[in-house]
Amino acid sequence: MKGLRARSRPVKRVGLVTRYTSAEAIGLSRRLERELRKRGLTVVHDAESAAARGVAGGVRRAEIARAVDLIVSLGGDGTLLSVARHPAPGVPILGIDVGTLGFLTACGPERHRALLEEALNGTARVEPRRLLAVTVAEPGKPPRRCRVVNDAVLSRSALARIATICVRVGGAVISRFRGDGIIVATPTGSTGYNLSAGGPILEPLLPALTLTPICPHTLSVRPLILPDSVRLELAVENDPTDVYLTLDGQEGFPLAAKARVTVERSPQTVGLVRRSDSSFFDVLAVKLSFGGERENGNR
Repeated sequence: MKGLRARSRPVKRVGLVTRYTSAEAIGLSRRLERELRKRGLTVVHDAESAAARGVAGGVRRAEIARAVDLIVSLGGDGTLLSVARHPAPGVPILGIDVGTLGFLTACGPERHRALLEEALNGTARVEPRRLLAVTVAEPGKPPRRCRVVNDAVLSRSALARIATICVRVGGAVISRFRGDGIIVATPTGSTGYNLSAGGPILEPLLPALTLTPICPHTLSVRPLILPDSVRLELAVENDPTDVYLTLDGQEGFPLAAKARVTVERSPQTVGLVRRSDSSFFDVLAVKLSFGGERENGNR
């Protein structure tokens, strides 16, 4: 498949990032640590789960990619996203699904051994996923800069009035969306909140992004697919009280009056380890029952 590549960097240090609220994930983390240490590898835990595992120290998830050669994420998509937003060149992430849906994870606990072996010996298939760079400019404050793997969402709180969001591309106004908010999603994030809001599914290696309104106040407004070479500028035109910017569903903050949000492709990518015997459409079929009946031999 286009975009897949083999990893050649030798693995000496492995980061274990664990869903610390899951007893199953904690147990698997302990077993993996023993196995990896027997191979002479250094194991680095994320600080957020170190206490739950009874391990001293650890490295913050925002920094762990720079301290290891391979990351193994033990949890669901949320656990993986918490480290994928902070990538380091040449450091892929193997997601083992100990969650509920696991769209970004590569396998479940029962199938992780073969894939982990490939990742350790440098033969794993890795997909370079595009990220988005988000900049928030507010009067009198230094700009905030963040990266997202899935999406950036401007939305109102439950009791706020309808928001009017002006969207510019290259400085030119393309639309004013009136409704509950708007989602800017990567192809990776197209199967997340974007899909729930009626947005399209994108093949994850496409050089594109989606612009999807949330509960628009007019029938003429529909999702847009744009090349990821564009630079989006978003601003709330009416009173921005109770309008929030949420990043990958995990970080967020309210927008001040006259705030401007810029979204563009990040120069960085994050490498996700994938199974060689499973395609994106297999994942859609298994996770979403997409496509109905499939030919024998396909999942």
